[in-house]
Amino acid sequence: MMRLQKLPRRISIMIAIGLLMTTTPPLINDWVHIPDFLRGVIIGVGFVLEIRGIMLANKWRKATSVCGMRENTDDFNK
Repeated sequence: MMRLQKLPRRISIMIAIGLLMTTTPPLINDWVHIPDFLRGVIIGVGFVLEIRGIMLANKWRKATSVCGMRENTDDFNK
């Protein structure tokens, strides 16, 4: 059975911020008026952060799954 490894903190934070940016503007819009353009920009940046975080997570998992060794992971710890 393969042991799941923890993602680097940078990747986890990127995905979490992206999720917050995509989910909060529609919820807040009931109480505070946000212009459509600004709401669209916030949601768009949130999607970009989520997708980039998922891409980095996949790349990191592929790099660490080679014989169970962590090689070339310097890119992820910046």
